[in-house]
Amino acid sequence: MSRRTSVSRITSIARCGTAFELERVMRLPSLPAGWLAQGTAIHEAANRWELSGRTMSIPEAQEVFKRTWTAEIAKADAVEPDRDRWLVGGRKKVSTDLRDRYDGGFEQVANYITYNLEDTNLQPYLMPDGSVAAEVGFEIEFQGVNVRGYIDIIMQDTITGELIIRDIKSGSKVPAVPFQLVVYRKAMQEILGIDVSWGDFFMTRDGHPTRAIDLTTLDNEWIEKWFVRQVEIERQGLYLPNPGDACRTCGVAPHCPALK
Repeated sequence: MSRRTSVSRITSIARCGTAFELERVMRLPSLPAGWLAQGTAIHEAANRWELSGRTMSIPEAQEVFKRTWTAEIAKADAVEPDRDRWLVGGRKKVSTDLRDRYDGGFEQVANYITYNLEDTNLQPYLMPDGSVAAEVGFEIEFQGVNVRGYIDIIMQDTITGELIIRDIKSGSKVPAVPFQLVVYRKAMQEILGIDVSWGDFFMTRDGHPTRAIDLTTLDNEWIEKWFVRQVEIERQGLYLPNPGDACRTCGVAPHCPALK
């Protein structure tokens, strides 16, 4: 296989090799979930707001959320018309889950904008060409493996000028290890020639970012080895299962031999 991959692809293999094989290799259909549509719609609204130079109003950003949500739900219906089979959080009915996530997404978009307008300490960084550093695409190399990805947004301290890498999360759990941010740090080194030491996750459910996270604690050499090993695992077809709590929210669980 080509030694070219993406951050999302690598992290998918790491979470569960069998789920990756079923969905990405065998192309088996994955059950839809409201949280996927919600996350995509929140990201799109936040990104459009940032790219507008933060001039877009809250109702306008919420309209972006609405249009994206509608499009994502339509795609999900095409995959699985029977909504009773869709994944839900907790013991809700699918209809209730979708309504709650739609309403919650509207609120989270508003909270994201409100918080950022009130935060005078951090502002979006402007790239050398003058564009807002939102959805910054990159392709970097880890020991011969080309890795692609997107940085949600790069922030800048208005007093010190220091840059901070920010990833927007619509879920309820803060990542235990800031793996994405560390990879983005390497991308920043190659894109701008700047060593960024700090990052955070903006948790839209909470309406604010996490504390600043030190990105220098994970060794670059270890990260590189981890990427190369994951690519080798995929090349050799060594898709190992990782059964556990995550199986409950896995879209390809109906196809999984470990659960039959």
